[in-house]
Amino acid sequence: MAGYDNTTFAVLGPISLTSVDQAGREIGRNAARLLLERIEDRAKASVQVKLSPTLVARRITAPPPA
Repeated sequence: MAGYDNTTFAVLGPISLTSVDQAGREIGRNAARLLLERIEDRAKASVQVKLSPTLVARRITAPPPA
């Protein structure tokens, strides 16, 4: 079992859910910055920002302790 948003609840001890972190805060920061840049200069060319998700392995899918 794994999650796909890496919320703060995923890290809690009883849950310890492996998750894909899709960099939500960074996506939000980029979206706000790009929106403000576009408002300031409507002729500015659009920009594409690519972010790579990362896997955060936790207890639920980690190998058993030796």
